[in-house]
Amino acid sequence: MAIFTNGGAPKDYFLGMTRDGQIASFVNRGIREDVAFKWMNALLMGGLTDAEAYELIRDKDTALDWTGKELWDRDEVPADRWYRDAWSRSHNGGPININLSRAKSIQFREIKNAVDSENKRRQSDLELFDIPVACDLAFFRERIRKADDEIELRHIWPVM
Repeated sequence: MAIFTNGGAPKDYFLGMTRDGQIASFVNRGIREDVAFKWMNALLMGGLTDAEAYELIRDKDTALDWTGKELWDRDEVPADRWYRDAWSRSHNGGPININLSRAKSIQFREIKNAVDSENKRRQSDLELFDIPVACDLAFFRERIRKADDEIELRHIWPVM
């Protein structure tokens, strides 16, 4: 949001703080000074291409110690985000794959959380409070361990 004078040139402040004050505020929050400077210029002056804007957002919103920061095309990202925490990708790029070992842990955790949540809900239900979901987690653990891929894994779920 640029604030313009009668001559049309942007003033040197943004949201009640000088540009230098905003940059210092960003730096205090761990954003590199050059990124903070580019960010403020982009806000006040505009003029970035889409690619430059995305790169600036990436640099501003990711931690400095992160490695492998890159922008992905939306088409490269799997539509099913259930196993998002199990996504992996080669250091050289390429397609996003699902790490089956991590996906198995996610599936087991989600089953356990769903059963716990349903039992908690039933405890406050007049008709169901004394009928908890009985789930043999050992049975599901074994089915999850034997799953050959994420499609088979996704179909392992208790009936509640």
